[in-house]
Amino acid sequence: MTHRSAPRGTGLKSRGTQRKRTFVLGAVLLLTCTAVAATTGEASSASTPPKPVPRAAPGTPGAPIPQGPVPDGFATWSDLFTMQQRLNTKATKVLKAARTAGHDNPVGIVAAPKNRELRVYWHGTVPDGMRRQLSSRPGDVPVTVLPARFGTAALRSAVRELSASGATSMAAPEPDGSGVVVRWAPGPRRHSRAVGGVRVTRDPASSPRGSRAVPLTGGCADGGRYCREDDIPPYYAGARISNCTVGWPLRLANDTPVLLTAGHCGADGTLAYDGGNDLMGGYGNRGVGADHATIGAAGSGRMWDGGWQNSTFTKPIDGWSGTFVGNHLCTSGSRSGALCGFTVNYMDPAGPAGNPGAAGYASQDAAQYGPGQGDSGGPVFSLTGDLSRVIALGTVTSGASDARVPCRGENWPGRICAWNFRFDRVDHALTNILSPTFGGRIVTG
Repeated sequence: MTHRSAPRGTGLKSRGTQRKRTFVLGAVLLLTCTAVAATTGEASSASTPPKPVPRAAPGTPGAPIPQGPVPDGFATWSDLFTMQQRLNTKATKVLKAARTAGHDNPVGIVAAPKNRELRVYWHGTVPDGMRRQLSSRPGDVPVTVLPARFGTAALRSAVRELSASGATSMAAPEPDGSGVVVRWAPGPRRHSRAVGGVRVTRDPASSPRGSRAVPLTGGCADGGRYCREDDIPPYYAGARISNCTVGWPLRLANDTPVLLTAGHCGADGTLAYDGGNDLMGGYGNRGVGADHATIGAAGSGRMWDGGWQNSTFTKPIDGWSGTFVGNHLCTSGSRSGALCGFTVNYMDPAGPAGNPGAAGYASQDAAQYGPGQGDSGGPVFSLTGDLSRVIALGTVTSGASDARVPCRGENWPGRICAWNFRFDRVDHALTNILSPTFGGRIVTG
């Protein structure tokens, strides 16, 4: 375990008559319209009726992600995600030990693969009982413990006050515990420099960008019996629904099959339809303090990969995991297709009992693309080290109104996409006692 002074900073409805184009991402604009194993708590998909897994023929266009240059000096994407899994596994152990011991620490954890180490920000003196957990054991990634200026309680209080003011579209702790970062909502702005003694700064990533139209490209490309755009039961994650996207397939504590999606996609009791306008089931189980809801339909343990019209590329779901600042992640929206190249910048503060905060905030590294209207509720994920399976991290919620970019995938005049977006966390949905899906299990493939 290394101790040193803190560095500066840290690393819509488809074919049919009812297309909705809601987008609350900020202000916010809603976007409606050897590898380490992921966290356990999965449900086998064997209890749901199988359907043939689509296979891509050699040379089929629209290959699955990730594609493009590998960031952070890694030779391959496999190397990057293997390192990220190791960092997240160690971070999860540290958090579990701290919560078991009743500590309101660590204030922040940065698990950025580019650092090749786990950075843990601790307010005050590290107790002797935690030093062993924070040390690097054989086979562990290096751990560096750094001082946090403010404690979790002070940061949590400042975030609550700023969020309740109506002046911000985002308020979250700085990963290093040095204060709170905000994005100001349109209209009158409260340019506070401090709240309750806690420093307040504007998110430096905020930067208005104009959007432009991208031509429409049509329906399912190859006439397949089912595809991302028009799936059939049991549904894959990433498929099109009414004005949103199918999230992760779950089994609730009573073994009822449901699909996790965004809470703003439908009010409790309203009905969801798939991309072919077939009835799926009703919305319910809306989250408390989180933008989660479920659809009463069965899902299979796979996720649509590749483009928005894809009928051949899927990946099995390996499980779920917590996520941390610095993580690389991908999204799989039914209108944008699968996109990678996002990094987690901020996380909601943990609850008083140590439960994970509801949401995280991520941005595309070059501010060039991102999810958009119709992608709400869709999977946010990372990959196993061999890139063959996906690890559930969250569901797309909203994008920042001052981060608009040209949309990828399906488009229509006026569609909005954003390179900076919020996602609601799967670990909050499944482990927070305030969540209606508490105790549920993710369906794996």
